[in-house]
Amino acid sequence: MKYFRLILCFLSLSISMLAAKSVHAYIPQRGNVVATLSPYFFKTNYDGHEQGQNKIGTGISLVATGDVDNKGSLEIAAIYMNKIYFREDGNRTVAEKTQLMHITMGYRRWWTEPFSTSVALYTSYPMGPVDVLHNDFTVEEDMGTTARSTTETGLDLAFQYELINRERFSIMAEGRYSYSLTKKSSEYADQYGASIGIRYFIQSKVASPKELRE
Repeated sequence: MKYFRLILCFLSLSISMLAAKSVHAYIPQRGNVVATLSPYFFKTNYDGHEQGQNKIGTGISLVATGDVDNKGSLEIAAIYMNKIYFREDGNRTVAEKTQLMHITMGYRRWWTEPFSTSVALYTSYPMGPVDVLHNDFTVEEDMGTTARSTTETGLDLAFQYELINRERFSIMAEGRYSYSLTKKSSEYADQYGASIGIRYFIQSKVASPKELRE
């Protein structure tokens, strides 16, 4: 598996932190900056004729968050993946896959110390050739998917929960749904995904995240 070593590393670190004595959850505060790195597991929201082509994919996610107050944060995310698009007309289907960089900018709302949700606008940029997985259409019918477009735009909705906090390092679990605003007619381009990653406390107005609780 392409990212097997990275995933194994995350799981090993998670087990080590689970065995350690836990501390309090992260406290949002204006000036805080954190970054989260994680493997990203995703799948196109599709259950049509060629759902056998709709495999669970693995990518890499990097999320940077800056707190504006104790309830909200501005957030930027970059997710690398191989996304699959489906388009249908009756019983005929085309399925195409391409590498892309999924960039988001949005707002995160903290409901409790460990739990937050976010909404963001995303733009995806293809980075490689299109791989045709299945095609029932002729060249003249021009039934290509968004995989052949220069960009894709949509909305990201996500919920995040802090599993463990060890001051500067935390283990985070996140679920995400990407709704495409620029998908073509009869196309399936929406996607859902999940990740478990490491969040690192980069900076704040105080020297250490431990001081936020004192």
